[in-house]
Amino acid sequence: MRMLIAGGGSGGHIYPALAIVQAVASRVDSLDVLYIGTDHGLEKELVPASGLNFATIHAKGLLVRGMAGKAQGALSAVRGLGESVGYIRRFRPDVVVGTGGYVSGPVGLAAVLMRVPLVLQEQNAWPGLTNRLLGPRATQVIVPFLEAEQYFRHGTSFVVASNPVAITVRESREELRRQMGIGPEQVVLMATGGSQGAQALNNFLWKFLPVLAEHPKWVLLWATGKRYYSQVMSQTGEKAGGLDPKQVRIVEYFYEIQKAYRVADVFFGRAGAMTIADCIAFGLPPVLVPSPHVAEDHQTKNAAVLAKRQAGTVIPEKDLAAKGRAILENILGSPELREQMASALVSIRDQTAGEKIAATVIAAARGQDRRGGERP
Repeated sequence: MRMLIAGGGSGGHIYPALAIVQAVASRVDSLDVLYIGTDHGLEKELVPASGLNFATIHAKGLLVRGMAGKAQGALSAVRGLGESVGYIRRFRPDVVVGTGGYVSGPVGLAAVLMRVPLVLQEQNAWPGLTNRLLGPRATQVIVPFLEAEQYFRHGTSFVVASNPVAITVRESREELRRQMGIGPEQVVLMATGGSQGAQALNNFLWKFLPVLAEHPKWVLLWATGKRYYSQVMSQTGEKAGGLDPKQVRIVEYFYEIQKAYRVADVFFGRAGAMTIADCIAFGLPPVLVPSPHVAEDHQTKNAAVLAKRQAGTVIPEKDLAAKGRAILENILGSPELREQMASALVSIRDQTAGEKIAATVIAAARGQDRRGGERP
């Protein structure tokens, strides 16, 4: 089986693509993969490191300010379309898979034009522009929640399957806590604004440090983001005399992030699709502060899906200073509330998601149409 897959820009599009490759590879005798991305996205580092064949096309975002930026994006998309057609002609895939990001637009359109089965995987409750436009022409669109279906045009065919998360950490929660010197009675707050960090979250956490001093059994695992690490360490240096380094543990990034998910009791951070998928996979109650700076405010819609199911708490960034402390204190101090949220997360978790996604891709590659029959 030959699969061409495209998705890039951020880890939220790349990690699902890599998980899909892994899921499909485990269910077919032979899989030949070509991954298409750009030469300026995170995929240029992550994909070659995974051992997959990697190629690039020209692609830029269309949801930018100013006519000049939009014109450059459109010209880049046209150029990327031609390059995508060339890769499809040479690679001759049985199926094309798009996981979003502007790079998957030209690739997906090329698949439609060349009549190659196209499967789209959407990570967010509010679908991205690329997937909304291509959805009705795809063989199948995989969405993580039923709420996403309403944003696609009539005629789109859906499979509902959670975002794929490949859990690679092998140690148990108890073993990891022993390694980290965290007692079974301690309550661990995991906080991060992502690889680059978030200034608003860091400012809030810095002001939250006195609360931790009042609760010695609470532990903070804080990833500041690379760009803010020095600033945060300088700020916390002012409080150094009153901080227990075993209670407040500050790093620039969680390089083994699944270990943090496993030992934590509460998550505090942004509401990206894969962050939510990780919280669901690990049953970790999240306090979500959606970024107000992302396209089409999709993080707010992601967070609302969990809040609706009482599986997470949402704090708009503008309300963080006024409400954040009370909300975090309530959740950290209430094992009953954490257990209720964890149970709600377990009810959302789809243990068969990888199997569903792989089956959908394989069926498309074998020539089945969106109703499960053979294509004429």
